[in-house]
Amino acid sequence: MADPLAESTLDFSWGERRSTGVVFHRQNARVSATNRDGAAAGDTLRSEAPAGGDGEASANVRDTAIGKEETLMLPHSTHTLLFTEDVCSLPFFFAMFVLFVSFSCLCLALWDGLGEGSPGNPLGVPVNVSHQVRAAQYLSILVALILEEEIPTGTYLMRMIPRSSVEQKLGVPYWKFVMSAIFRLLIGYMFLLNVFLAVVQSDRVLEMFYDILALNFVALMDDISFKLCQYDVLGKRLRNAASAECFGVEFEKRGFFFRRKMTLFVKFVYVFNLLVALGGLTAVGILQRTGAYQCESITVQFGDEVWEEAFVQASPAGDISTDVLAYSYFGGVYKQEGTRAGRPVYREMRKSEDSPFTDKVGALLLYCEEEGAWVFTHEHIRKSAAIEEDCPWLLRSPDTDAFDILEVSGAWSIWVGVINKDAEVAITCNGCKSDVECNLNGACVDGRCNCSSAVGHYGVHCELQEPCPNIIGNRFNDTWAVIHKRDCEPLLIHSRPVYKLRHIDDALRLSNDVTQLQPDDDVNLIYTGSRWFAVQIPGGKNLPLEVLEQMGDEFHAFWDKAFSNGTVVVSDPTTKSFPVGVDMYRVGERGPEYGPFGVLYPLEWPAGRGNFHCMDNTTGHDHDFDGHNTTGHLGFAVLMSHCKEQ
Repeated sequence: MADPLAESTLDFSWGERRSTGVVFHRQNARVSATNRDGAAAGDTLRSEAPAGGDGEASANVRDTAIGKEETLMLPHSTHTLLFTEDVCSLPFFFAMFVLFVSFSCLCLALWDGLGEGSPGNPLGVPVNVSHQVRAAQYLSILVALILEEEIPTGTYLMRMIPRSSVEQKLGVPYWKFVMSAIFRLLIGYMFLLNVFLAVVQSDRVLEMFYDILALNFVALMDDISFKLCQYDVLGKRLRNAASAECFGVEFEKRGFFFRRKMTLFVKFVYVFNLLVALGGLTAVGILQRTGAYQCESITVQFGDEVWEEAFVQASPAGDISTDVLAYSYFGGVYKQEGTRAGRPVYREMRKSEDSPFTDKVGALLLYCEEEGAWVFTHEHIRKSAAIEEDCPWLLRSPDTDAFDILEVSGAWSIWVGVINKDAEVAITCNGCKSDVECNLNGACVDGRCNCSSAVGHYGVHCELQEPCPNIIGNRFNDTWAVIHKRDCEPLLIHSRPVYKLRHIDDALRLSNDVTQLQPDDDVNLIYTGSRWFAVQIPGGKNLPLEVLEQMGDEFHAFWDKAFSNGTVVVSDPTTKSFPVGVDMYRVGERGPEYGPFGVLYPLEWPAGRGNFHCMDNTTGHDHDFDGHNTTGHLGFAVLMSHCKEQ
C-alpha cells in the first residue's frame, strides 16, 4: 500500500527563513495525512520511545510535533555547492570563485580601513563624533548583527544535521559539509570586522549606513549568485547544480538534548559577538571623549598682523592698559590641556622649551560653542575696556563643527581694532607618520621626528637648518655669537638661537633715536615669532649667566615687551632658523603717525641683500665688548663640543 505521507509530499507551499538562511517547507498535505492517521502516528511514537526513557520519549514527541510544521533542507547558496558537487566540477569551481571574490572584497575593505591608522590611533577613528553619530553607531552594530546571516546559518546547519544524514542522503564526505560551514563563519566574521571598523571610522550617519549596506551586499554574493544559477543566467550546468535533487532532500534533525546544548552555544555566540562589538565601540567612545585621539602637541604660526592698541588687563582687578600686540609673538608650541565641548583645549607653552610657563599665563586655542568656531584667546587681553564677552576671541576660525583643529581650513577672522577676515593661521601636529613629515631630514620614530640622524637640521619636524654659531653684519662690522647656557646647550627661543653682540666698531651707530648704547649694556638678537629683534639690555653685561637663563626660559615677546624703547633693529618677517640673508632695519622715529614698529631704515640696499652672513675661519678673529676673541665658524655641533671641553 502506498504511503500517504509520500503521496502528499507533492503539495507544499514554499517559504524561506532568511534569519538563518535555511530553507523550510510548510507541508499542509503532510499535516493532513498525519491527521488522517493520528492513531497510527501515536502508535509509532509510543513504539519508538525507549523503555524507561520518559524524557527522551517526550523529546521525540516534541520533535515529531515540530517536524509536522517544518522540515530541514539545504540552504540555497553557492556555499552549499561546495559539498554537494564534485571537487573537479564546474559548479564547485564557481562556488569557490564566489567565495574567493567575497572574501577578497572583505579583506581589501579591511586592509584599506586599517590603512587609515597611525601611531596612537591604529584604527584611524575620528578624534570625536557628535551625539547623533554616536547613537547611530550603536544602532548600526545591532543592524549588522541582524543582517549577518552566515554565522547563524553555519552554526545552525552543524547543530541540526547529523553526520549520518549527510553521508547517507547526500553521499558526500562529512568534512566537506563542515568546511562549507566554516567558510560561512569566516565570511560572517570578516563582515562583522569590516562593519565595526566602518562604524568607528564614520563621522556621518548616512555614510555609516551606506558602508554597512555595501558590506552586506558583498556578504550576500553567494545567495545572489545561486539565484542567477537557478535563472539559467550562467549556463545549464550551473542551473542543473542549483536545481539538483539534493535541495529537496529532507534531513532528520539531531536528538533534542544535543540540539539543546548547541542552541545554548549559538546563543552564546550571538551574545558574545554583541558584547564584543558594543564593548569595543564603548571603549573607542571613551577614548574619543577624553581626547586620546587628538594631537597632543601642535605648532601654531600666526601671520604678521599687529593690533596697535590691544587692551591688556594683567589681573581681574587690575587696571586696563593698551599695548602693541603682534600676533606672531604667540606662535609656537601648544599642548592639550583638558577638553571643552568634546574638543581639546590647547595651552601655549614656553618659547624656550615645550613646557608650561611658571610666572606667565599662556594663551588658549579652543572651540567656542557660542561662536560655532575655534578661537584664539587670552584671559588678560580684551577687545574693549568696557564690554565683557562670554567668548572673548582674538582670532576666530571659519564656522565649523570639526572636532579636530587640524581639519579647519580657510582664512581666520582676526581682531585688530576691527575685524579683519584675511588672517592666515598655520597649525601642524607635532607628530609624524612617515619620514616625509620629517622633511626627509630625519626619521619618524614612534610618531616623533628624530633629527639626530640628520646632519645640519633640527626642529619639531627637522625643518630648521643648523644656524651659524657666529655671524657678522655688513653695515656696522658687528659680530654676534650664540649664547650658551651653563650646560653648553644653546639658548633657544622659538627654536632659534639667541645671539649676543660681541663686537662693533662704533656702538653709537647701533643706537636708536630713543636710547643710546652704553658700555655696560648688552644687545641680544632674539627671534620673536616672525621677526628678529636686536634688543638693548641695560647693564646686561653684569648679569650672571643663570639670570640670563631664567630670563630666556620664561621669555615671551609680548609680556616681556620685546619691542620697546630698547629695540634697535627689526628684521623682515621670516621663518629661517638664523638671520643670515634677512633684510634688517634700524628703528627710527616712533609715534602714532608711523607704523607699529616706527620708521624703519634699511641697513642694506638693495632689498633682499640681507645684513648678516656667517663667519668662517678665513675672517680671522674679532674682538668683543670684553676684549675676548670670538670663535670662528666651527659649526653648531662642534661649537657645543668645544664648549663642553672647556
